[in-house]
Amino acid sequence: MQTLWLVIKMSNKTKLMRAGITGVTGVVGAGIAAAVIAGLALLPMPSYIGTAPSLTVAPAPTDQRRVCQGPLVQVMANSTDASTFLSSGTPTTETYSPSSKVTQNNLDAVDNMAPDSMGAPTVLEVPAEKDAAEQPLLAGNQYQQTSSDELSGLATAACSEPANDSWLVGGSTDLGRTTLLMLANPTGVTATVTFEIFGESGYIDAVSQEGIIVLPGEQRIVSLAAFAPDVVEPVVHVHSVGGQILASMQHSVTRKLQPSGVDWVSPGAGPNTSQVFPGVFLMGATKQDEDEHGAVQSDLEPTVRVLVPGTQDAEVNLKLISETGETQAITTRVRAQTTLQLPFTDVADGTYTVIVTSDQPVVAGVRTLQSATADPSTVNAQTAPQTSATPTPTPSATPGAPAAPVTPTEQPAIAPVPLAGGDFTWFSSSTRLTGDVALPIPAWLNPTLTLYNPGSKSITAVLSARGEADVTVTLDSAKMTTVPLRAGVRYSLAGAQGLLGGLTFVAQGLGSSIALNPANVLGSSLTIYPR
Repeated sequence: MQTLWLVIKMSNKTKLMRAGITGVTGVVGAGIAAAVIAGLALLPMPSYIGTAPSLTVAPAPTDQRRVCQGPLVQVMANSTDASTFLSSGTPTTETYSPSSKVTQNNLDAVDNMAPDSMGAPTVLEVPAEKDAAEQPLLAGNQYQQTSSDELSGLATAACSEPANDSWLVGGSTDLGRTTLLMLANPTGVTATVTFEIFGESGYIDAVSQEGIIVLPGEQRIVSLAAFAPDVVEPVVHVHSVGGQILASMQHSVTRKLQPSGVDWVSPGAGPNTSQVFPGVFLMGATKQDEDEHGAVQSDLEPTVRVLVPGTQDAEVNLKLISETGETQAITTRVRAQTTLQLPFTDVADGTYTVIVTSDQPVVAGVRTLQSATADPSTVNAQTAPQTSATPTPTPSATPGAPAAPVTPTEQPAIAPVPLAGGDFTWFSSSTRLTGDVALPIPAWLNPTLTLYNPGSKSITAVLSARGEADVTVTLDSAKMTTVPLRAGVRYSLAGAQGLLGGLTFVAQGLGSSIALNPANVLGSSLTIYPR
């Protein structure tokens, strides 16, 4: 029995020894594994980043088309037809395409009783070059200075591309104010146009849902007062089905039986959280704001008109950037679907870039006043651009400069004649430029180009014209500058990608503006990724 116990005892000890050895071996193995993993973590590992296959497709360049609004019109009194219109003078259109001759064709202005010899809405076209890699450049600007018993002032507008959706911020149907909605269809398809109207009291539900029919190659004129009478601050959203439409408005003011200004309201950028207006010239804003106690109570005060088209109220910020780099800002709350006009408070005379930002998408427009008794040249003479954004003349052979434009027009500039009633200007918002720009400058005195850089990097652009030294403009981030131009000259602006720009025309008792916008993005390249 003793021998058996010893055998059993030895067997148990063997098991214990084996368990101990196994445990030690496991600990050692875990340590070695940990050391190996730590070592691998410290060693450089081969890397591989997968790239999704893609294909960049560049659409074939297509013919380019722009539509010009045509002449200013007067509303004719007629006992049988309250919608009779007649041209008030003849507009002048400056066109420019570096690559081809521009052709012009008139639209049928069926509501204008004047003959075509007094002007008509015009379609500008240039063909795409064979085997060209880019869309041809095309630009046209229209201007008209008028003085009659019904209308007086200066009106300018860019010849623009038609669209199926447009926002027009401006005008008034208050007493003594007339706003006409112009609808031009340059396409070969009938357009059915509907529109929404917003005002200081909110959305105006007065528009027929049947729409307005605009036949191919036709322009229609509609009085806004027929749908929204006695509205001080209208904003109009135009939508078309079928053919694309160039929508614009003619706004005129009469004070105490005296015509006191006229201008075009052109489409601006669509609803966005940022709207930018380069080249806003202000003179006498501080005095007028003091007279109206900080609130825009009349159209004798410059203002920024804002609309939140959505259903949520928005916090809106108004910022002004001067040529010297100084900024001013105000913040306010704007009710949804209700227009509001913001004042320019304590703003010195000069040229500004006006920026409207919001936490909700907004549309906006800027109105300025030109007094018949104030000379704006005294303001321009005292204003100097900031050093970092100063335009610098360079030789005409600057590397990378575009080909010289055609010879400037020989038409002499129209001498501005101060009008007793003064004038006003509507500014529509600009969008970022995506390439080179053609700039045919109207043959009218005192044209000025304003450029603003909203990006984070410095941008250098070159302005050129035949017979003149190139002007190189370098703009730092969030800076602006103004460049005086020569009337009746066709310029090219190269390297302007990312900038925003506008043309301003100001004289004693007269003023107008043109926003610079890029060509249709449908001609841009597309990058396609597989699913």
